[in-house]
Amino acid sequence: MCLFPRLRQRLLPALLLLASCLGFTHTAHALQVTDVLGRTVELDHAPQRIVLGEGRLFFALALLDRDNPFQRVVGWQNDMRLLDPHTYEVYAQHYPQIAKLPLIGQASEQSVSAEQILSLKPDLAIFSIAGEGPTQHSPVADLLAKAGVPVLFIDFRVHPMRNTHVSMQALGTLLGREPQAQQYLDLYDRHLERVQAGVAGIKDSERPKVFLELLAGVWQAPGHTTGKSGLGSVVQAVGGHNIGADVVPGALGDVSVEYVLQADPDVYIATGNRAPGVLLGAGVSEKTARDSLAKITARPEFAPLRPIQAGQAHGLWHDFYNSPFNILAIEAMARWVHPERFKAIDPQATMAEINRMLKVGLDGQYWVDAQ
Repeated sequence: MCLFPRLRQRLLPALLLLASCLGFTHTAHALQVTDVLGRTVELDHAPQRIVLGEGRLFFALALLDRDNPFQRVVGWQNDMRLLDPHTYEVYAQHYPQIAKLPLIGQASEQSVSAEQILSLKPDLAIFSIAGEGPTQHSPVADLLAKAGVPVLFIDFRVHPMRNTHVSMQALGTLLGREPQAQQYLDLYDRHLERVQAGVAGIKDSERPKVFLELLAGVWQAPGHTTGKSGLGSVVQAVGGHNIGADVVPGALGDVSVEYVLQADPDVYIATGNRAPGVLLGAGVSEKTARDSLAKITARPEFAPLRPIQAGQAHGLWHDFYNSPFNILAIEAMARWVHPERFKAIDPQATMAEINRMLKVGLDGQYWVDAQ
């Protein structure tokens, strides 16, 4: 975003002075990686003071700093507490220190304070290329870079299958956790290749039409969906045809109820993480998840859809869209879109594999079927 040139001009001298006072210096770099934007990021030592541009990015750290993913985090945004409160509460029980972590912002890019970040004396800031935190076009990222704070851009959201690899490898190198990163990526590749093999050579006529409604029941109007990137690209990867991609030019957008009814999708998937939408995630029971999905599918707007009428609707944890755990969403969606092709795939077993790498595992209902 380039909306704040005057603000940047006013703040930059003060921030550079603050950075100098806090002791940011340039030294020989011992660690060097390329991030998802193709930028070279250099550090002279493994970071010990990390700021997270979005709180939910901590899931990546959970796979690397496994004993305590918050051991190096000195500040983060408040998005997880605000947008996925029950998941936050589960992790707060295991890691009570997160309740006292300094906040650099709330749940929007505009709320993030560069001054607050600099006051925390970070030796690395981790941002996503899109989302609720500072992005590649954010003046915050530019100001930190000019103040001498290394900024690493990662991505599990825009191009999940491609950039999960780049992101985890870069994080593993910078954090001195390359074996842990590679262990997870070996699992990720093995499971992704099974899905890719299952849809190899599929014809367009064999692709079921999928309507993916994001934050159903929470978004201000029904029909919030995704285009060709993000979870929309997952629909394509598992052999489906995302009806949103036909009319949504960007990553996110809204389609009319009339459009969805006329498109007559074969598969309906609602994402959610909090009430009054589909309640999924850490600490959620299967009954709670299924009951919440039933309320969503009972809305009069989409109740006439064939998959809903047939009891074949599905719910998916919304935060998979911005997490290295997206391989679980890929497998769940593959089974929903092509059940005959993917009978042998078991995302629950895959989650058990991942949980063996985590001190605090994914314990709850992260996807659910209407029946």
